[in-house]
Amino acid sequence: MIALLALLAATVAVGASEREDVPALAAPIEDPSDVALDGFFVALARTEADTAGALTRVMHMGDSSIGLDGLPHALRRRMQDRFGDGGAGFVLVDRESKNYDNRAATLTASGWSICYIPYKCDPSGRYGYAGHSFRAREGARTKLRTRTKGNYGRSVSRFELWYETDKRGGVLSMRVDTGAWEKLDTYSDAEPVARWKEFDVEPGAHAIELRWGGRGKPRAYGVVMETDGPGVVWDTLSMIGTFTPRLLAYDTDHIHEQVAHRAPNLLVFGFGGNDLRRFATDSVTHEVFVAETREVLSRVRGAKPTACLVVGVIDHVRAGPRQIAKRHLERMVAAQREAAHAEGCGFFDAFAAMGGYGSIRKWRKTSPPLSEPDLQHLSMHGRDRMAQMIFDALMVRYDAYKQRNAAAAR
Repeated sequence: MIALLALLAATVAVGASEREDVPALAAPIEDPSDVALDGFFVALARTEADTAGALTRVMHMGDSSIGLDGLPHALRRRMQDRFGDGGAGFVLVDRESKNYDNRAATLTASGWSICYIPYKCDPSGRYGYAGHSFRAREGARTKLRTRTKGNYGRSVSRFELWYETDKRGGVLSMRVDTGAWEKLDTYSDAEPVARWKEFDVEPGAHAIELRWGGRGKPRAYGVVMETDGPGVVWDTLSMIGTFTPRLLAYDTDHIHEQVAHRAPNLLVFGFGGNDLRRFATDSVTHEVFVAETREVLSRVRGAKPTACLVVGVIDHVRAGPRQIAKRHLERMVAAQREAAHAEGCGFFDAFAAMGGYGSIRKWRKTSPPLSEPDLQHLSMHGRDRMAQMIFDALMVRYDAYKQRNAAAAR
């Protein structure tokens, strides 16, 4: 393992040396158990072996640190370049925030009522896989299609609509490409039930459309877009402005069912930028934040916990209106690390990988800038740089896993 970590240090140093003032630091994934990511690596190995239909799915949840699909897409394209294109993954029915995107799919939508988990707007806790619930109103419509440019998201073999039947439900109309419109009745006088509807298509460029069908307020969550594989699918579940404990608004059985259906092989968890305000005002203790984070990780990983990687908070000068000191960041990173390890997850220290306190100012001074002017978010170039470090760290762990298995088989 020491030799592999040395290789990671060299890899990161080469990438970092191309940009002035960016520290050349090794950024390993911390994993005291040495097996926290093995479930993910089992799936990756099947995909890499070109096993027919072997998709490796990643569920990437985060706050504005993954907005505009910057960090997830930078990871998605690196994974798909190495292991194959599994498709765009899970895409929301509409945008609650203009900072939501999936850069492997094209989304146009309007007319939906949106209930978003940080607002705790649904007492039932049924916010869907990605923390967003959508109700179709008169005139509501959505069109999702494959990308027409670039190297990613150009093909799909399967659409899957995620929706629910309940007493407020009604009719959704849908079609694939220019086919006939199909009506889906989502009304039920029973308790709410999660449903899924698949549409298989010939591999290639396609679109799916949804619209209000003339009655009720049907609820939908999103659409999955996948290929036949083998390949990697990287779901972007961005929750802009969300504080970590707001995810406890999920009904446990509901989110467990949602995650079980998606069956991700890895959860990447990246929150904390908003919670820094709580550390800056001393409104949360280390013990409370560790307990909150552990409970959230346990809830969103599902009844059968998937492999998990917590990506720690990046360097900040401020969080919202609050000035952030070195001690605030160090306290948060320590709490995130403790929670990750206690839940059997790997931990990637993004704060240390950037260079520690004050590094975000240096990242801002590079050409092109690696951070935004607000000094609390990375630029698209910075997110790409961070993705390279995380990808390198994952691949070091993956290579170690393969070597360990090869040695055991001798």
